[in-house]
Amino acid sequence: MPLPSNIKNLSAVGSDEVGVGDYLAPLVVTCAYVEEAQIPKLHELGVKDSKNLSDARICKIADAIKTKLPHKTVIFENKHYNAMIAQGLNAHVVKSFLHNFALTELTNRLATYPEYIIVDEFASKENHFKYLRQLPKKPAILQKHLHFVKKGESAHIAVAAASILARHAFIDSVDNLSKRLEMEVLKGASAKVDACARQIAKKHGEAVLKDVCKFHFANTKRVFQ
Repeated sequence: MPLPSNIKNLSAVGSDEVGVGDYLAPLVVTCAYVEEAQIPKLHELGVKDSKNLSDARICKIADAIKTKLPHKTVIFENKHYNAMIAQGLNAHVVKSFLHNFALTELTNRLATYPEYIIVDEFASKENHFKYLRQLPKKPAILQKHLHFVKKGESAHIAVAAASILARHAFIDSVDNLSKRLEMEVLKGASAKVDACARQIAKKHGEAVLKDVCKFHFANTKRVFQ
């Protein structure tokens, strides 16, 4: 059943991820529940797609909403990501696994099951279920009231709120990794990131780099040439 025409004004859960294309940063998935009465306040705070906000603005908004919205954030370190890829799974399977896990955790905590769950579409719903069936340990698959929507943040502010909370956790994770490695860890997958990765390998060893990077990325071949 499609989303109703007035979905923007209804209570809903939104789910989004960040870090998919970042070589040295984790994959982060967040889902958040927004009640109908909270929507005007979120607009007032400037909640919108995190890709259209500066990191400083994201952190400020996240601090304002993280205690007000029931949410679940999963920070999936690259060593765990690499382990799944090494099992012959792909990035879409990893994302499906994380969204399914986060949504299950959140909906189990809500007083009532939400009428609408909107995932920013990274695959069709049918493929999402197919990916979950590929997992070695088959999880309980959340299916009820689930919608995959392209540009989900435009469909409902809950997806935008989830993207902000995910980005905030992502920024914190990169900052913490930088402190741990005693050097600035760069986001993205550019030539500058390649240079950063070489510096990590030189300073801490190749084993550490393999733990903190998404090893199957093309960056790895360039870094180890």
